[in-house]
Amino acid sequence: MQDAETFHLSKGNSYAQLGNVAMVYESLGQDKQAMDVSLRAIKLQEQYRLIPRYANTYATVGHVLKKMGKPEQALPYIREALSIEQESNNLRGIAIAENQLGSIYHDLHKPEEALRHYRSSLKIAEQIGYELQQTDGLINIARMMDQLKRPAEGLPYAFKALRISETQQNKEAMATANSNIGILYQSLKEYAKAEMYQKKSLILAQQLNDQASIKKYTQGLADFYAEQQMYQQAYAFQLQKNRLIDSATAIRTNAEVQRLLAQYQTEKKEAQIKLLRKEKQLEQQATERAVFQNNALIVGGLLILLLGAAVSAWLLNRARLRRLEEAQRLRQQIAQDLHDEVGSTLSSISLLSGHTDRLLSENRPESAQRMVQKIYTDARQILESIDEIIWTINPGNDSLQRVIQRLREYAQPLMESRGIAFVLTSDSVIDELPVSMDVRRNLYLIGKEAINNLVKYSDATQATVRFERKDNQLQVIIEDNGRGFDTAQETKRTGQRSMQQRAWAMDGRLTIASAPGQGTTLQLVVGLGV
Repeated sequence: MQDAETFHLSKGNSYAQLGNVAMVYESLGQDKQAMDVSLRAIKLQEQYRLIPRYANTYATVGHVLKKMGKPEQALPYIREALSIEQESNNLRGIAIAENQLGSIYHDLHKPEEALRHYRSSLKIAEQIGYELQQTDGLINIARMMDQLKRPAEGLPYAFKALRISETQQNKEAMATANSNIGILYQSLKEYAKAEMYQKKSLILAQQLNDQASIKKYTQGLADFYAEQQMYQQAYAFQLQKNRLIDSATAIRTNAEVQRLLAQYQTEKKEAQIKLLRKEKQLEQQATERAVFQNNALIVGGLLILLLGAAVSAWLLNRARLRRLEEAQRLRQQIAQDLHDEVGSTLSSISLLSGHTDRLLSENRPESAQRMVQKIYTDARQILESIDEIIWTINPGNDSLQRVIQRLREYAQPLMESRGIAFVLTSDSVIDELPVSMDVRRNLYLIGKEAINNLVKYSDATQATVRFERKDNQLQVIIEDNGRGFDTAQETKRTGQRSMQQRAWAMDGRLTIASAPGQGTTLQLVVGLGV
C-alpha cells in the first residue's frame, strides 16, 4: 500500500493493492484495519469509476459488520459483492456470496430467505464441483430445516455433508456435520442417535485441540443430558465446560461492568444534586420577589430563614444520596459475593438432588448415599461462604485486629492437623487501625488463600504470619520452611492470580519468593491510607 503511494502507481493498481491488504488484515483478525482499508478502496473505486471492481473489497466490509452484530448494515455490501461476481460470471465467487447472504438473513431471523440463498449456493457449488462450499451449503440448509421445525428434511443434507468431509478427511467439517446430525436427531426425539453423533463431534474437536469447538460441543452434551434428566452426566459435562472457561476474562469483564455502573451512578447522583440546587434557587428567587413587594424588613428575615432552610435541605439531601450510594454499593457487593460463592454450589446441589431422587427410585441406596454426602459437603461450603459474607459486611469488624483474629481462627486448626508449628504476630500499634470493608475483605481472602496453599502443598514443619507497620504502610508476611517451588514455572492454578487481583484492588503490591527446597515467602504491602 505504501509502495503504491511512493512510486505513484496507477489508481487501478492502488485500488487492487488496497483490496489485497484488507484481505490480509481480515485474515489476521484485525477487523478495524480491514474495514478502514476496504472503505478507502471502495471510495477510490467510486471516485474514479475504476474497472474491474473487486468483490472481495465489499465482502470484507460485510464480514466485519456481521461480526460486529450489524447484519442490516452488512447486507448491501454482500449484495454488491454478489453483483460483481455475477457481472464477471465467477461461479465460485457467486456460490460464496450466496452462502454469505444466507448467513446474513439467518442473523436477521429470516429463515426462509436464508434457505433460498443457501440452496442457490449449493446448486452452483455442485455444478462446478466445489466440495468445500458444498459442505457449508449442506450444513447451513440442515440448520435452517431444524429452525423451521422440519428436522427430518434436514437429515439427508447433514449426512451428505458428512460423507463429503470424510472423503476429504476434513476433521473440522466432520465435527460440524456430526454435531448437526446429533441436534437434528434430538429434535426428532431419537436420543440414542443424538447422543452418539454429538459425542463424535466432541472427540473430533479434541483431536484438533479446537478449544472453542470443545466448549461448544461440551455444553451441547450437558444440555442434552439435562433435557433427558440424566443429571449425573449433565453435571459431569457442565463441570468440564466450566473448567474450560477463562476465569480471568470473567473477572476483567465483571470489573469493567462494575466500573461503568459506578460511573453511571455517579453521573446520575450529580444530576440529581444539580436539579435540587436549581429548584431551590428558583424557589428562593420567587420568594424574594413576593416578600420584597410587601416589606423590606420582612424580606431580610425571610431570606435568612429561606437560605438556612435551603442549605439544610441541600445538606440533608446530599447526605441521603451518599447513604443511598453506600447502600447500593453494599447491595452490589453482597449480590456479587452470593453469586460467586453460593450460586454455582446451589446449581450443583440442584443437579445432584435430581440425580439422588432417581437413584432412590431405582433402589440404588449406595450410590444415593454418595450423592447425599456430596450434597452435605456442598451445603456446608455454602454455610461457610455465607458466614464469611456476613463477617465482611458487619461494621463491628472494621479493624485490623478483627482480620488478624479471624485469620488465626482459620489457620490454627489447619496447621495442627498437618503438624505444622504455627506463629501469628502483629505490631500492637496497628491492631486497632480502622480499615474499610473492601480492604478488610481482600486482606482476609488473600491471607486465607495463602494459608490454604501452604497447608496443602508446602510439606512445611514451621510457618509464621506477621502483620507489621513500616512507615505509612502495612506489611503482611507469610513464611514457611517447606519444599518451595519454581516461581518462573507457569501454573494452571488460579489462586496466585486471584491474590494478585485482590492486591491490585487495594492499590497494594504482592510478591512471592520461593525456590525448590528453600521454602516460600509471601509479602503483601498496602498503604494505611486506603
